[in-house]
Amino acid sequence: MSPDGTKLAYVRGGQVGNVWRIPILDEREATWADAEQLTFDEAAIHGMDVSPDGTQLVVSSERSGNTDLWTLPADGGNMQQLTTDPTPDWTVRWSPDGQQVVFYSYRSGNRDIWIMPATGGTARQMTAHEADDWYPAWSPDGTEIVFGSRRSGVFDIWAVSVASGEERLLTNSRFRDDLPGWSPDGQWLTFSSNRSGQSEVWGIPAVGGEPEQLTTGGGQPRIWSPDGREIYFWRRRDAQFWALSMDTRTEHRLTHLTGRFGSADIGEMSTDGHYLYFPWNARQGDIWVMDVIQDQDDGSDD
Repeated sequence: MSPDGTKLAYVRGGQVGNVWRIPILDEREATWADAEQLTFDEAAIHGMDVSPDGTQLVVSSERSGNTDLWTLPADGGNMQQLTTDPTPDWTVRWSPDGQQVVFYSYRSGNRDIWIMPATGGTARQMTAHEADDWYPAWSPDGTEIVFGSRRSGVFDIWAVSVASGEERLLTNSRFRDDLPGWSPDGQWLTFSSNRSGQSEVWGIPAVGGEPEQLTTGGGQPRIWSPDGREIYFWRRRDAQFWALSMDTRTEHRLTHLTGRFGSADIGEMSTDGHYLYFPWNARQGDIWVMDVIQDQDDGSDD
């Protein structure tokens, strides 16, 4: 407010994001010169994934004014709207056969896990708990969906059977275990945890067991390479994509992304083995000034 009360200055804007892809190179770190922008909207992105056959992307976007799911060719092109529910639909992932997608939504009044046909249609609710359930991922055989949940008071990793709806707890600690991902052979789950004092990549047998710390320099995991030999993750410390070799348990940097305002969405990357697909988000806004018109009291009782 101005000192004389006649004007109000404010900011109008929000988060704007688009989908990019960058090649996974053996000989050097990839830069923005190697990257391709696939969407060109003035809207936030809240999740995306590349289809199992590598031909399509499914994206959670605010491009319609609401957070809905959309599909588009994996190399860019026209987007087709998949959902129109008035509640937001976030963090979408293809099923292994490419016939369904899983996401989380407020449709039930809580953040729950839902699945629906990849071509559109009726969504089916998979979890029904008053706590937050989010960041789902399919098992390679399509029988289970793993997700993060705060139903125990802190975030743990859970799995739900697609056929029966039966749930099982995979981690149980006082730390935040989140962002789960399934290995292609179905034997391992990775997740993000601050058990060591900072966010690192951890792994656990898919049947349950003792977690193992996999990275040491910080990391937010989400995806495995299709051959299961590497885990790709975003390291907040240097704002770059990294890879962890499961053969040698060593880490190497994949990108050298500099000079562009914004950040990758750490929980929403995807890969077809040749490219990393990711939303790049930035906050944008303008400063506005409005006149403040005060009502005049004429002294009447009306």
